[in-house]
Amino acid sequence: MSQEKTILLHTYNDILVANIAQDKLKAMGIESYLENENVAGLNPIGGVELRVFIKDREAAEKILAES
Repeated sequence: MSQEKTILLHTYNDILVANIAQDKLKAMGIESYLENENVAGLNPIGGVELRVFIKDREAAEKILAES
């Protein structure tokens, strides 16, 4: 069984903003994942990463750009 690869779509400093973006994608049928949720606020350089499948990248970027 092959697994699709995910890509980093955006990095957020605020977990709430990351959740809102993820909810917008979900409402449009795009599956996404948040990484580093537990270190938000602890790591001033990094942040919460919103990841999507490569096949959904363009659609996800468009959805978030329209927000």
